[in-house]
Amino acid sequence: MYCIDIHTHNIPVGTNRLFILNRFPDSNFVELPPGGFYSVGLHPWYIGAGNACYRQLDSVMRTLKREDVIAVGECGLDKTAKTDLQLQTDIFMQQAEMAEAFQKPVIIHCVRASNEIFQLHKKMNPSIPWILHGFQGNAKTAEQLAGAGFYFSFGSALLDEESKSGEAISVVPPDKLFLETDESAMSIHAVYERTSEILKLSAADLTEKIEWNFRQAFVRQ
Repeated sequence: MYCIDIHTHNIPVGTNRLFILNRFPDSNFVELPPGGFYSVGLHPWYIGAGNACYRQLDSVMRTLKREDVIAVGECGLDKTAKTDLQLQTDIFMQQAEMAEAFQKPVIIHCVRASNEIFQLHKKMNPSIPWILHGFQGNAKTAEQLAGAGFYFSFGSALLDEESKSGEAISVVPPDKLFLETDESAMSIHAVYERTSEILKLSAADLTEKIEWNFRQAFVRQ
């Protein structure tokens, strides 16, 4: 099974893997194996105080010029973070504007802020995909966000029977779906296998759908 990992913090073991490795501003960039790419963004947990946040944004802007950086993020809103929500919003919007300028999708960290992200999407009306990574909202929220054109990425929560992810993924349009490992040591294959079970899709069909989604979202003309 050829599995695409849309968001990970770990370089996968083995070959023939397509993955997007998350990096924060000023992180080290190593030579990735074939199929490896980067995303770079300012996470709401790590927004610097005072003018430091603007230096971080400058770093994001510089790295977006790299050809191996194919997405902005993870960035977004998190109501459990210590950073002021208005500052989070300002920083996120600036990164979303960068994403528009570079025509690179946004990988979004969203915790207890789905409505705020929904309203920002409506306000900014982006031409590039906004991808909600590690989505763990309920089915009703997923339906609302899907109707607005969001993409969704699901991860290890799918294997947790108490998680709402299993119901939510069932209402996500097939052309808006991605899978990921995030910070988990779990193999992306396990996430694909669980998704195949939930959606009652063959491994081949699921792989084909997500590869198509990747081409539509990231291989833009």
